[in-house]
Amino acid sequence: MRGHDLFRCATIFAVVLCYATILLGGNVMASGNGLACPSWPSCYGNGNFLPAFQGGAAVEWSHRVMAFFLASSVLVLGVLAGAFERRRPALLRLSVLSLGLVVSEALLGGLVVKNALQAPLVIAHLGIATALFGILLLLALLANFREMPSRWVSWARRALEESPPPPDPDPARSPHPFPSDPSRVSATPREG
Repeated sequence: MRGHDLFRCATIFAVVLCYATILLGGNVMASGNGLACPSWPSCYGNGNFLPAFQGGAAVEWSHRVMAFFLASSVLVLGVLAGAFERRRPALLRLSVLSLGLVVSEALLGGLVVKNALQAPLVIAHLGIATALFGILLLLALLANFREMPSRWVSWARRALEESPPPPDPDPARSPHPFPSDPSRVSATPREG
């Protein structure tokens, strides 16, 4: 497998992991288990990275484990971009940006736990996760654009074309008191 193909596959894998991490994070919030693991990076502060996988700790810990896999995949993505995508600087820059975002996201996740789920930190955590997902999705689309089926590319081009507005079927019955075309304005007033 060529280097570019590895990079393409890595982008798709990172997008899937990011989406799964966001879903698990939403599950943590929805179930009220944000502090089921009250310490960070381990669950109970004793250095044990394998807590009992039950109850709220299982919900919270599954999100952290998925975030670890996401961070690892984004690191691999950055290494692959540095090795194989130097001739396409946009892909290299987006990979470096995603690496910075995933590191920021992990550190902010730790702050969220240490500060007992303060709302501004939780919102920032969600915002960075959303930005990371968007960057990874864009990266995957750009990296895989050459291999996309031609019908997808033609559909995307047709979707981006601007179509003219539909003609007004009866301009005389227009609900607007002023005609949109100044050439239609008559000098004589209408009878009411």
